[in-house]
Amino acid sequence: MEDAQLYVSANALQRRDALVVLTEYLPQMAWQEEGENILDIGCGSGDVTRNLLMPLLPRVEQVTGVDISQEMVSFASKTFQHNTLAFRQLDIERTVQPRQTFPDGFSKVFSFYCLHWVKDQPRCLNNIYQLLQPGGEALLVFLAHNPLFSMYQNMSEKIEWNKYMQDVSNFIPAYQYKSDPAQCMADVAEEAGFEIISCEAPQFEFVFENINYLKNAIKAVNPFLKRIPTESQDAFLMDCLNELAKLKTQQEDGKTVARYNLMIAHLLRPE
Repeated sequence: MEDAQLYVSANALQRRDALVVLTEYLPQMAWQEEGENILDIGCGSGDVTRNLLMPLLPRVEQVTGVDISQEMVSFASKTFQHNTLAFRQLDIERTVQPRQTFPDGFSKVFSFYCLHWVKDQPRCLNNIYQLLQPGGEALLVFLAHNPLFSMYQNMSEKIEWNKYMQDVSNFIPAYQYKSDPAQCMADVAEEAGFEIISCEAPQFEFVFENINYLKNAIKAVNPFLKRIPTESQDAFLMDCLNELAKLKTQQEDGKTVARYNLMIAHLLRPE
């Protein structure tokens, strides 16, 4: 998951969903006249932060993108430079007292396709709460349920891949098997101190035009691939595709239709 160049070339689904959500939710947020200090958690390669989020923001003083991966941060810093944009390394789940890193805090916090990798959701949301200024808003967008993670579970049970995937449970989203993931998320956010403006987990669809694009999309976010010997990686990816097909991922005319639930949480830190 640290090949920034591959991620930029294969993240059309993530970009599409971020644009859909931002178009709906940005007008619902309160914006200060003097400009705002914005945080993007899990910025990855930086393309969504720079090319999608920033142009849509009404008033900006400074945007900071953070990611757990130093490789991603370095790529983003070199590739998407801007005078009101900076990239920093930060592990939003494990950081302690994040306001020591960012003393002024932020008036808005965004996150796209990152927080499904976070196992300790309460700690993560507590850190986001700390990073927000009183009256600040967060818009958190991540996978609530996706067949991809069931596929990982199935792959981990195969003899040829098991030794590389023994910690597979660490990569299954916290809400993957919850009957009401949005309510679970809202409960955790309320416990952290947030006021819930809205929290839902609607179903989305995305069409992969051909099998190679789907393969690259899986490769770009696969947490196990780098553990597998180079000569076996292609076989592993093809096995991933076969397992996805068994999970009733619809295929038509060479195209694959992915269906998944996206968590969309709009949260407020009270004054």
